[in-house]
Amino acid sequence: MIYRKQRKTWIYLFLATGSVLLLAVASFTIVSLVALRDSAYVQTEDNLKQFSYSIAHFISAQSEPMEGPALQKFCKAFGTKQDFRISIIAKDGSVIADSSVDPATLENHGGRPEVASALSGYEKGNVRFSNTLNKPLVYFALPYKDMVIRISVPVNYIDSASREMMLTIIIAAVIILLAALAVSYLVSSRIIFPLKNFETAARSFSAGKLDIEFDSSGFPIEFVELSNTFSQMAKKLREKIEALDEQNRESKAILSGMNDALIVLDSNNTVLRVNRASENLFHFTSDETVGLPLLQAVRNTDIVDFAMNPEKGETERTVELRSPSKIGTQYLLVKSNGIEDSMDQLLVFTDITQLKKLERIRKDFVANVSHELKTPVTSLKGFIETLKDGAINDPEAARRFLDIMDGQASRLGAIIDDLLSISRLEQNEYKDREWLKKEDTRVCELMKDVQNLCQDEARKKKTSLIFSCPDNLICAVNPGLIEQAVTNLVFNAVKYSPPEAKVAVTVYLERDESNGEDRLICTVADNGIGIPEKDQARIFERFYRIDKGRSRDQGGTGLGLSIVRHIALAHGGSVSVESTEGVGSVFKLEIPV
Repeated sequence: MIYRKQRKTWIYLFLATGSVLLLAVASFTIVSLVALRDSAYVQTEDNLKQFSYSIAHFISAQSEPMEGPALQKFCKAFGTKQDFRISIIAKDGSVIADSSVDPATLENHGGRPEVASALSGYEKGNVRFSNTLNKPLVYFALPYKDMVIRISVPVNYIDSASREMMLTIIIAAVIILLAALAVSYLVSSRIIFPLKNFETAARSFSAGKLDIEFDSSGFPIEFVELSNTFSQMAKKLREKIEALDEQNRESKAILSGMNDALIVLDSNNTVLRVNRASENLFHFTSDETVGLPLLQAVRNTDIVDFAMNPEKGETERTVELRSPSKIGTQYLLVKSNGIEDSMDQLLVFTDITQLKKLERIRKDFVANVSHELKTPVTSLKGFIETLKDGAINDPEAARRFLDIMDGQASRLGAIIDDLLSISRLEQNEYKDREWLKKEDTRVCELMKDVQNLCQDEARKKKTSLIFSCPDNLICAVNPGLIEQAVTNLVFNAVKYSPPEAKVAVTVYLERDESNGEDRLICTVADNGIGIPEKDQARIFERFYRIDKGRSRDQGGTGLGLSIVRHIALAHGGSVSVESTEGVGSVFKLEIPV
């Protein structure tokens, strides 16, 4: 960088004394103007006082006492002639006469400062804004007998009277100031110009622009050194900020991509940072949570206790906790880590609710399957041993045993078939499987097939099957699965209804107003034994039975309603039940089409 010849700053500062003269002239001018204005107000107030005494003397000199109309006429005539506003105010504060306004329209003036003082027996001058005339006035109030004589004049009258003298003072001050400023400018510009550059640079720094290059040509030597320091500082700051931005972007990307929820706490258990997974887990946003105590953020005392009570000597802790949520109880694996060289604490939450649920389902499934298979297997084994022991030689007994064994084998087959159906429906790739392919289906013909399948079972119990379906209803569904679901519902209704009962199947199309989507609705209503309220939430679980002994006696596998639920879910729909014990049940299958 090429530098011009530099000079010491004190040379310029020595000449900057002209600024003192500027300040002195400005101060003198202001003091003079203020003094002139104050003198004008004092003189005006004194004039108003003399006029007040004159008016009081005039009123006293009248042969007859002046009252309302006479006072109003006097005030109007005298005030208009003298450009004053004259007000006569009674002892109670009401306006008797006024030269500018109809006294009947005026409010009580007893609260005006000058009037209040005069009513107390003291004459009083005042400068204030008049709400009546909507402009500032100079007032003087004189107590007179049982009245107050108040005279006022607009402030602009005073300003106009003193304007000529003020103008002379201002012109003289401006001439002096211009001369002083001309000298000071030549002296101070050599200092002010570099400072302007530094000010511009500082504003750019505060706005985040750190790529400013200083041109210090012609600067005093001290400012050249300062500009070089600024440039080096800006360069280092830029490098630091770029590095921090890169780290921040990487941190955000890592935290956003984490499946585990993360909360960073300070030493007071105040939330410093959260990630997107924690927002989804605890149903809050980072903007409203950062800065709050941990309890307000997660609303779980177990988590707070875990965070606030670390074991002595432990830097890493893990605990399994339960947390209530909108969808039920959540199981969380919570891990706590201290942050190196800091009193901050890192909490990591892993949602293991699904794992717990799958573990429970697996245990229940193994137990239920074992229980369901045990009876037919035990029965088959017993009859086989009986046949081996000689019953095979008794044709009548052997046939009866074989018929029972055939029934048990059929039951085993039915359980296995239903398990295979559920297994297929639970596959994640079910949309690509041929058996779930949807096609335009005449629902009425589908219901006729269901009726034919269930007719024999209904005839045995003398149950009436009533089907109601629009003839022209065509929907895109998987006909085989829908037929299986409705058949299961109808079979259940027939099996668990008393003889000579009625089972009504109603099919129709319904518009969902919330999303404008059409839904195929199929209801299966019976007047059977009904379902206890405590069991209604669980009847669609695999192998769940209300009356286990009776269900097995009637040939059920315990999987029929679970298959219906899986078929509904595979179509993106749902199945529900409304039932009153001893009255009957209504199953409702909803399929979006």
